Amino acid sequence: MKLTDIGRTPLIELASLSINGGRCFSKCEFLNPSGSHKDRTYLSIINGLEKIGAIQPGMTLVDSSTGNGGAALAWIGRLKGYKIKIFMPEGMTQERKVQIRSLGAEIIETPKEGFLSGAVLAARRYQAEQLNEQVFFLDQSNNLLNKAAWADCGEEIVEALRHQHVVPDFFVCSIGTGGAFSGIAEVLKCEYREIRTVAIEVNKSAPLYSERNNLTFEHRPHNLMGLGGGVLSTNTVSALVDEVRVVDGNEAWVRMKQFIEHERVPVGPTCGANLLVCEEVALTHQKKNIVTVFFDSSWKYASRWDGFYPEYGGVDDAT
Repeated sequence: MKLTDIGRTPLIELASLSINGGRCFSKCEFLNPSGSHKDRTYLSIINGLEKIGAIQPGMTLVDSSTGNGGAALAWIGRLKGYKIKIFMPEGMTQERKVQIRSLGAEIIETPKEGFLSGAVLAARRYQAEQLNEQVFFLDQSNNLLNKAAWADCGEEIVEALRHQHVVPDFFVCSIGTGGAFSGIAEVLKCEYREIRTVAIEVNKSAPLYSERNNLTFEHRPHNLMGLGGGVLSTNTVSALVDEVRVVDGNEAWVRMKQFIEHERVPVGPTCGANLLVCEEVALTHQKKNIVTVFFDSSWKYASRWDGFYPEYGGVDDAT
């Protein structure tokens, strides 16, 4: 695999969700080389920082991740000649850890009580403790090179829809760091003035939903890793979000498994969240076209296939 293999993923039609006279499409980001959408994110971040001279090969790059970002950074970093350290909350899937380590990166697990915010703090602290200038904290949540990565993906979606003579009415997408949602939404809103964007958060950690509905935000443990990190990141551009909906993590796991069984497309749990909301939109609107994203691959979750993360308050029952 080469860096040029990142992107240009297919946009597939989801026939089972094309109902009420409308059609539903998904961008298959799980087909990127490391198995997730984060390949685009980290290629953009590293290339952008190299361009301004902030980093150069031989340095140590650090970041926080629940796994997908860590694998993407490890793979890209190895190809470009960097040392990689990933700060990861304890309790993530074994598959993600094995993948990251196989790519030559080091994992520093952080206490479960702090979840992703704790991993971010540990990464910042590590950089601050280094007296030389050979360590750089990439900070994917707040580095706007994350959002910038997704303009290309948005243009790819526009190109694919134009080829099929389809005008989308809705863009439905879960938000973690918010880079993918915001970057794609910005392009689609420029191209399709009437499109409506629907952001998805996990119900147990939904800062944007809480803000929009004047609720007190509380982060609680959940089983949709990659979402609900406990903070609203800089890459989440609220002005690009027309509506926020929340999903239950267990229901997302169930929907993912149903989809894999019937469609034979091996996607991960956050894709299940996207499917649930796409169905809600399709069932309540007539003749509307929907676009979503499949972020990552199901093989990354084999060791937690019951959806049970005992480190995080017994989140389970995703059978």
